[in-house]
Amino acid sequence: MNALQENLMRRATLGDLATRSALRFGDRTAIATAQERISHKVLNDRACQAAHAFKKLGIGQGDRVAFMTHNCLEYIYLRLGLAKIGAAPVPMNFLLKGEEIAYIVNNSEAKALFAEDILADTVQGVKAKLPSVEHYGWLPITKPDHKPAGWIDARGFFTGEYASAEPEVQIESTDMASIMYTTGTEGFPKGVMTSHLNYYMALLHIAVDVDLGRQDVVMVDLPLFHIAGTTVLTAALTFGSTVLIDYAPNPVNILKKTQEEKVTIWIYPPTLFAALPSVPGFADWDLSSLKKCITFGASMPQVVLERWRKIKPDIEWRNYYGQTESSPLGTTSSPEDFNLASIGIGDTGATVKVFDEDDREVARGTPGEIVIRGPAVMMGYWRNPEATAKTLKNGWLHTGDLGYMNEQGQFFFVDRKKDMIKSGGENVSSAEVEGVIMRHPKVAQAAVLGLPDPRWMEAVAAWVVLKAGQSATESEIIEFCKGQMAGYKVPKQVRFAPALPQSATGKILKRKIKEEHLGGAA
Repeated sequence: MNALQENLMRRATLGDLATRSALRFGDRTAIATAQERISHKVLNDRACQAAHAFKKLGIGQGDRVAFMTHNCLEYIYLRLGLAKIGAAPVPMNFLLKGEEIAYIVNNSEAKALFAEDILADTVQGVKAKLPSVEHYGWLPITKPDHKPAGWIDARGFFTGEYASAEPEVQIESTDMASIMYTTGTEGFPKGVMTSHLNYYMALLHIAVDVDLGRQDVVMVDLPLFHIAGTTVLTAALTFGSTVLIDYAPNPVNILKKTQEEKVTIWIYPPTLFAALPSVPGFADWDLSSLKKCITFGASMPQVVLERWRKIKPDIEWRNYYGQTESSPLGTTSSPEDFNLASIGIGDTGATVKVFDEDDREVARGTPGEIVIRGPAVMMGYWRNPEATAKTLKNGWLHTGDLGYMNEQGQFFFVDRKKDMIKSGGENVSSAEVEGVIMRHPKVAQAAVLGLPDPRWMEAVAAWVVLKAGQSATESEIIEFCKGQMAGYKVPKQVRFAPALPQSATGKILKRKIKEEHLGGAA
């Protein structure tokens, strides 16, 4: 037995997941879009064709390929193709602009860059600043006849020129499978290196803690440049679930596909769960197939959960907490002991604790930093040993999140360390204040920040979006808060906005709010 044969026999790699699913599920539908249905066999064939096409371009083991696109089939084929030859995708947020794109592409030294058709002009504007890129690829989604000169049409990978045989490249389970760049809170974004084994641990967690299986039909409209969408997609294709790929989350499409395709599970941030019942004609949609709902990214307001329990009382609810650096294991609550205030217990395959500033475990009920260890923890930050050492200190992933564990082993999220407000010598949790404001019947969204203040050091300030047709005053919101929390936590000022800036996954971008308020001095 040679080294390659031994490697193929024992390894755990992402490319092999598609191979095995093709053998297990064959002509069963793997992915459905509005235009076509793709079987597991066809999916694996196209992944192999993409692998051979990349090899012909000179892309091989350890190379990086950047992507900038909304969700589409071609991206999935190409991502799996790279996995089969040991290369790593570098998915980028499709909202990025010139210098932001240049930083990630240059930092990762991507050898190729594939962009969605409507984003090609954005990439063209920065091409001169991307010396590592040897090939530009075009992903036709909405403008199939506007390929820039010299760009590779990704559809050409699947016309029969390239073989659908397995490439059989020696890849280790601990090799890098992707680089995902996290939003930078201090300077430039950091590239999280995730290994094939990291992703396999996520599969174990989702099978046990999320109960995703062959019987499920799951929407994957969360962006695939994000760890949440990527992990759900990988798990669903591995377990034989039917995946419904959509360009981006759209409330009407979510309801339409749930009715037509009998979707069984929704995985969304609270903002979407809050918005869906307000869609015109919501009550007319058939949601009888929906059995499980998972919320992540922020605390679910009590009023939103209560509304859903009246709409569909048989739904199994789970809170989920994790981050890109943990692939994204952390904690998940179970339907049996669901507590809206809790983010659940430690995930299968992860050890989760709470530490003080000196990395000592604190007593239960005492707030501290949530830390994680286990085989899902990232390899580190790409070419950033200082940040890696700081985050993976003393053998634990330091999440930067504050929380505590109760006597029953349930975890509770308090706030991001960077979002904790220091006001008048007291610590104020922005998440706690937001939760109170969200209980006001006129409020749709809220974001709470600390603003520089000569008296308080930081003043608690709230940005509020009101429900359609509602009006309120600053004093009304402040008086509402005074009746429900200690005086030092009550916002000193309230500002009303038509909308709050959000990421593609529905997270409110507090940094952007602060930058706009302070004129870029945040």
